[in-house]
Amino acid sequence: MNTSLRLCITLLALASCFTRPAAAATDYAKLASPLIGTDSEFKFSNGNIYPAVAAPFGMTFWTPRTGDETGWIYQYSKNELRGFHATHQPSPWMGDYGNFGIMPFVDGPTGGPLPVSKFSHDTEESKAYYYGVTLEDTDIRAEMTATTRCSAMRFTYPEGANAWVHFDTYGVGDFEVDEDEGLIRAVGRFNRGGVAGDFGCRFVAKFDCKITEVERSGDRHWIAVKLDLAGKTTANLAVGTSFISHDQAQVNLDREIGEKSFDQVVEDAKAEWNKRLSVIEIEGATDEQMVTFYSNLYRALLFPRIFHEFNADGEMVHYSPYSGKVEPGEMYADNGFWDTFRAVYPLLSVVDPEINASMVRGWINAYKEGGWFPKWASPGYRDCMIGTHVESVIADALCKGITDFDLQTAAEASIKDATAFSDNGAYGRKGLREYINLGYVASDRTGEATARTLEFAYDDWCAAQVCKAAGRDDVVPMLLERAQNYRNVFDPEVGMMRGREADGQWRPNFKADEWGGPFTEGSSWHYSWSVLHDVPGLIDLMGGDQAFVDKLDEMLAAEPTFGVGHYGGVIHEMTEMVACKMGQYAHGNQPVHHVLYLYNFGGQPWKTAAPVRQVVDTLYGAGPDGYCGDEDNGQMSAWYLFSTLGFYPVCPGKPGYVLGSPRFAKATIHLQNGKDFVIEANGNSDEAIHIQSMKLNGKPLTRSWISHDEIASGGVLELEMSTTPNTEWATEPADRPFGE
Repeated sequence: MNTSLRLCITLLALASCFTRPAAAATDYAKLASPLIGTDSEFKFSNGNIYPAVAAPFGMTFWTPRTGDETGWIYQYSKNELRGFHATHQPSPWMGDYGNFGIMPFVDGPTGGPLPVSKFSHDTEESKAYYYGVTLEDTDIRAEMTATTRCSAMRFTYPEGANAWVHFDTYGVGDFEVDEDEGLIRAVGRFNRGGVAGDFGCRFVAKFDCKITEVERSGDRHWIAVKLDLAGKTTANLAVGTSFISHDQAQVNLDREIGEKSFDQVVEDAKAEWNKRLSVIEIEGATDEQMVTFYSNLYRALLFPRIFHEFNADGEMVHYSPYSGKVEPGEMYADNGFWDTFRAVYPLLSVVDPEINASMVRGWINAYKEGGWFPKWASPGYRDCMIGTHVESVIADALCKGITDFDLQTAAEASIKDATAFSDNGAYGRKGLREYINLGYVASDRTGEATARTLEFAYDDWCAAQVCKAAGRDDVVPMLLERAQNYRNVFDPEVGMMRGREADGQWRPNFKADEWGGPFTEGSSWHYSWSVLHDVPGLIDLMGGDQAFVDKLDEMLAAEPTFGVGHYGGVIHEMTEMVACKMGQYAHGNQPVHHVLYLYNFGGQPWKTAAPVRQVVDTLYGAGPDGYCGDEDNGQMSAWYLFSTLGFYPVCPGKPGYVLGSPRFAKATIHLQNGKDFVIEANGNSDEAIHIQSMKLNGKPLTRSWISHDEIASGGVLELEMSTTPNTEWATEPADRPFGE
């Protein structure tokens, strides 16, 4: 992608062109840059994310705010700050909830919304564990850090200034103030999604000084307080949040921050991120690549967010967005499964299987409390995207030996998704009646019908795996039969997936590059490969190995044209596909994320290396425009992490990974079981991208995939790399993924 002058300046500060060896005490947390991906706008996404100061999977994130409190919270191109924002936003397209803003200022009161101040990136320091900036209009140095549910802030005012702080809940906040204790209680209730009960993010804000004056808005959505600094220039503020109660917010605050100084909280947060990020060590990377890699790992460890808390007795409880009650056990929120099932959960199955199991328990609790698995949780049911992919998350966990959850309830919920009709787009499968009766979703009755058919078929296969593990043999044959429904929307005349109408006729006027209509945020070029669970069957439909590989080649060589279809105009994903310069391959959106690895299934695995390297090297970077589309809850990042390690989970639910082209000379994954899995790419370079041969623990392997058990058992995967492809390696049918 093209980079701006400011990106070049940023990289000069961050990187040099030489290759660096691994350091014994690498400061991984300092490498991760939350500003990557923040130079985005409605028309074009370079990530569509904000610089989150957060604990891994934190319940509440904290970020500087430059814009609207519910849309593009922070845009790198802006030069004004509008507060420091407590946010739960998973995406600008989903909006925020339970959010509120805090802004220090001088010489108040303001008489209005949050004060605004100019700022410069020259004084801005943005890390996963810390954010600091100088507010140019007031010369205040504002800093913040985070724990899982709380934040510590420090505001340093000019000598002799009248110190004020503004709080805004963007709605009725029900503020309570104890001036002598320097204490504020309020609630952020804003939410775009329907949530049951008395929903809101309660917060307790405690200063280390007294409040001497309070100004309140007539509509009760903000207050401004004057502080008595007692001759000092610095005010410390600790903020605890809870979705349960103010008392619980105080419990969280006492437990996570307590009497710690601001600097202590920063150091603890940094240590936690170093622990999390050091789970993968890479060697042979440039400084820029180090920043890119660990920034992507940081992003992959943010969502879904923890939504449970520990009460005063130490019991795990959560406010349920599904029942509107305080319930026991785990709960997670903010996840678009249509995106994250593909690589985020498979990544967690490798680097943190314990939290993977916890997340599954959380989604099962969502079913218990709301009656359905969520499709998009923010924080509860949201009507967005297609498919019911929690089945995939559970099937993938099961095949990798992650079983610490209620399997019978998981099967029950999966069966319901596959068989129960729902007219609510927030859960269940729209078009399911047609899918069952016709064997496909009819394009003249239901929007995005072909994409739905393909994803329902995969979800049925996943549900079958869950039910098989649960001993529900009564439904497994039916689910596996429906998993073949993808065949009903493949038109052999055009050799691609196509819309099909209720009378059996094909949708007229087929154009392979037309977006929308029977597809979701893509065209037939993108969805014709969406048969994750049965690639050999898809190869047969397309006419065999060579025809399949030729079609992949054609996709990459085609002009990046598009028809706007039912969208009626250009959407940002279309523009981003053109910017990728990879033909009809649209890496900025998720349906194609597995496609480059399909060459392995067609018997020509060497063809995967070049396009994977092109994506890794040109569509990701270390600057504010460092993504090629929406980052989407870690999915874009997880793809990069897997692909730079040299393998990718083409079919979550099958315990294997398809080989591509490792980017670094060496990578070590420190597994949760105490073992290490090491990838050594001998001779690896910018030009030497092709695997010539492979050994696992000294034993030669001729197949183009590795199993999850081989990774989880630890060991050394040794690859010999070359500038020229080995067209004989891993080409036999028995060597193809996954022994199919």
